[in-house]
Amino acid sequence: MDAAVLADLVEAAVATDGIEGVVVVRNGYVVAESVMYPFPDDTPHSLRSVTKSVVGTLIGIAVDQGLLAGVDVPVVEILPDHVPASVDELKAAMTVEDLLAMASGLECRDSYLYGWEGMAAMMESDDWVSYVLALPMIDAPGTAFEYCNGASMLLSAILTEVTGETASEFARRELFEPLGITEFTWMETPDGLSVGFMGLWLSPADLAKFGLLYLRDGEWDGDQLVSSEWTDAATTGQIDSGTLSDRYGYQWWIDDGGYSMALGYGGQYVFVAPDHDLVATFVSSLPAERTDEPEQLFNDYVLTAVVSDDPLPPNDGGHDRLAGAVAAARSGPEPTPTPIPAAALAVDGARYEIETNEMDIDALEFRFDEATAIIDAEVAGERFPFKVATDGSFAMTEMPGEPPTAAHGSWSGDAFVVEFHTVGDIERGTWTLSFDDANVYAVMEYDGETIGTFSGRRVD
Repeated sequence: MDAAVLADLVEAAVATDGIEGVVVVRNGYVVAESVMYPFPDDTPHSLRSVTKSVVGTLIGIAVDQGLLAGVDVPVVEILPDHVPASVDELKAAMTVEDLLAMASGLECRDSYLYGWEGMAAMMESDDWVSYVLALPMIDAPGTAFEYCNGASMLLSAILTEVTGETASEFARRELFEPLGITEFTWMETPDGLSVGFMGLWLSPADLAKFGLLYLRDGEWDGDQLVSSEWTDAATTGQIDSGTLSDRYGYQWWIDDGGYSMALGYGGQYVFVAPDHDLVATFVSSLPAERTDEPEQLFNDYVLTAVVSDDPLPPNDGGHDRLAGAVAAARSGPEPTPTPIPAAALAVDGARYEIETNEMDIDALEFRFDEATAIIDAEVAGERFPFKVATDGSFAMTEMPGEPPTAAHGSWSGDAFVVEFHTVGDIERGTWTLSFDDANVYAVMEYDGETIGTFSGRRVD
């Protein structure tokens, strides 16, 4: 591969201000790997709908092990405790394969095409699996593609029914540990099932291992973790999709350009291109309308960098450029401390008692220096210091049991605007704190939507 083009890839990824990690593997070797400041090395990242491709793989393992009789088994026969009292012929005919291929026939209305309305309704219900199985049928199963998060939720429930453990527990033993993946988290439903359509967190490097498993037809270090018959079926177009890519396999997207994709909201991708012996992974926190930018980079740079199937002559200049691009991506901008502005000096050390609010914040205190702001939030008698860099870098705040939050801020007149991002998550937030002589007014936005407002009076 052309190292100079891979350097261009890393620089282009940094320029998106949203792609946070990229790994490229060719012929079994990592040829490019970088995280983008402030995302740390070896940190799990939310994979969103890439979770579906993992769940589909676990279904394959269950079939291989004889725990599930096959993909042609009707769903209602596997999940009888969740079946509604009245089941029509269409729903009775819906099979595991129909779920895998997003051709369930269910009226899910739970994707981006419907503003996630069906997903919200499902997640507000007490029993997500029963909710999905109670949805009306709009098509005969297997006849029409309709992206359905609920279908993947049913696959997770099926795994628990046939294995006696959650998808997360089954994955740890049968998939992740054999791949050398030791650090992951997986969101659960209120009744303890692994969420089937999102909620898995893996690092970019561990995600690449998952892609390599498919590139190697299910084999890893001499062990067949999932059958080649399954990986072939999963990455073969089972149905035309008409959205996001050309066709859909078993929880994988299939592009006519010769590659398969595991794809998640916000720019999470695993690309598997067998003709080039190539895997690439991207993790990101891109807004919805820019979710496909990693695929553009994959086509514009990763595939372009493939110039030969034979060894190339030494390219010291290209390798130096790549090493420099990776180092720059990891380190981020040079911090530039600046004098504390008058607006900051006016509230430095000030304490504000906050009116009753949905965020349960009782008080805020502010401290500023030339590079950092500390916002002390008092919640139920406990103090939580939140660090904000003001020198062009990011400051990290760590809370027990939570991923760190990166934040930086700047002044706009009498308002201190804080941009923050939970490391590894998709959404980004903004906290705008406006001050007058005696009050603070706060607006919290997350992923472009206002989630809270409050005000408080200065008491120091």
